[in-house]
Amino acid sequence: MTDVTGHAQPRMPNIGRLLAAQIGYQGRLLASGRAVTIGIGLPIILLLASHQSHTQTTGADVARYAVFGLTLTAWNTYGVRLVAAREAGILKRWWATPLPRWCYFLGRILATVVVATIAGAATVAAGVILYGTPLSLIGAFGALVVFVLGSLAWAAAATALTTVVSTIEAAAPTFMVTYFPVIIISGLFGSISEPHWLTTIASYLPAQPLAHAAGLALDHTAGQTWLPGRDLIVLAAWAMAGIAIAVATFRWEPHRPAKRRPARSSQQAGPGPRMPPPAELADLPAGNRSTSGEVRT
Repeated sequence: MTDVTGHAQPRMPNIGRLLAAQIGYQGRLLASGRAVTIGIGLPIILLLASHQSHTQTTGADVARYAVFGLTLTAWNTYGVRLVAAREAGILKRWWATPLPRWCYFLGRILATVVVATIAGAATVAAGVILYGTPLSLIGAFGALVVFVLGSLAWAAAATALTTVVSTIEAAAPTFMVTYFPVIIISGLFGSISEPHWLTTIASYLPAQPLAHAAGLALDHTAGQTWLPGRDLIVLAAWAMAGIAIAVATFRWEPHRPAKRRPARSSQQAGPGPRMPPPAELADLPAGNRSTSGEVRT
């Protein structure tokens, strides 16, 4: 009798391990360099520049700067990096792997939530350490809940917006143009004189409810509202709407130009051998072109 031994097929890790590994991987990528400098450094610098030393600040004041750093990370940094990954073909390569698409999709968003929440918490910690901002345990927990929900809302909306951004060059301007008007009318840089209808619109956008809820949580005292229900509902609605739109419209493959430039005919090229354009050289077999770019026959 002959024993037939077969090699066991490699098994995929369980979904929990896959998702945890994806969150850790994407979090390390997002937290490197730009996200840390902008999401943490810039709000703290603005906090220092706008307050005198040894003066106590309120939780609502610190919350505005914390929300500024959080939204910079969850909207601008995350959105621009997602567009760049798609246009560079990275998302397409991930799509071809055995990793479930929803696992990559969810892992990237949750990693952004973690990094953005840390950015907001760092600004709150700076306010407590440098300016003695009072912070209770229940206030810190409430702010954490608000930061998580708010960063999820902003990251989900940013994912939905990437569908209409077709190039890497357009990513940063698009996210900035859609970001700063919302931040300004929401009062994150201080109250401004604006018509009532604009104030009403700002209350339904994700910045003003996030700052208001975070401020109430940080300034919480006994007998006061801990977390405002309306603000949480607005943030949850933005999170669900962003995810729903992203699932329906998200692109994994890079955008391609609608019309390519036609190649010149041999009559237009004039006498002598014609050098193919770089796009044609790239399609030639390796043995048919030299290192100098000349075509071998």
